[in-house]
Amino acid sequence: MSEKLAFRLAVIAAMAMLAIGAQMAVTALPCRELPMPALTAFELARNVDDLQRVFGLAGEACRAPITAQLDHANVLDAVAYIPAYTAFYALVLFGLGRRDKTIGWAGVAIALACAVADWIENAAMFQLSAAPDELSGWLLVLMISTNLKWVGLAVATTLGGVMLWRRGGLWRLALVACAVPLPVSLWALAAPDAAGSWLVPGMAVASVMLLAVAVWGSFARDAAAKA
Repeated sequence: MSEKLAFRLAVIAAMAMLAIGAQMAVTALPCRELPMPALTAFELARNVDDLQRVFGLAGEACRAPITAQLDHANVLDAVAYIPAYTAFYALVLFGLGRRDKTIGWAGVAIALACAVADWIENAAMFQLSAAPDELSGWLLVLMISTNLKWVGLAVATTLGGVMLWRRGGLWRLALVACAVPLPVSLWALAAPDAAGSWLVPGMAVASVMLLAVAVWGSFARDAAAKA
């Protein structure tokens, strides 16, 4: 696959991400006040108390609507959103990696591994949403898979930034944007409540930068290899 084709396919994947993501909105109110969106709070849950902040106690009226919307979002995530974002990151990193093949292939491998971690995360979330009042080994599965996903994606976008840095000139500025998710995801390991609300915006900064690179590479005369 050529660099230009990889970038063009990445742009299509990004458009799919946006369309699918719009269908994953969770509008039902969580049962307790949260410092971050409900879906992120669910992902970062570490104990039953964290789950009950989202789902409330058994019998509370708020539980049914928030559970239904979170399960719906996770179905779309597993079926469509994970393949779309994995294709986007992997294709951009593949395109950038035509000049830095070792780094590029490492980034592609990490993006694929993150997809696996995200599917495992989804499996854990389905189990936990069905029984949020019970202490379960799925909480540990959720914690490990979620953190692997967020840190892994942050490493992948940072590698994209490193490849752009190596091209010199103004491309070096891209490393800053591409590396934004890394400190945020590491912060979330230690302080999920404090960092949780910044995970999605941090990834968005890097994603927009990589999308801009993909769009540029799609139409540049000789693609980004001549950057």
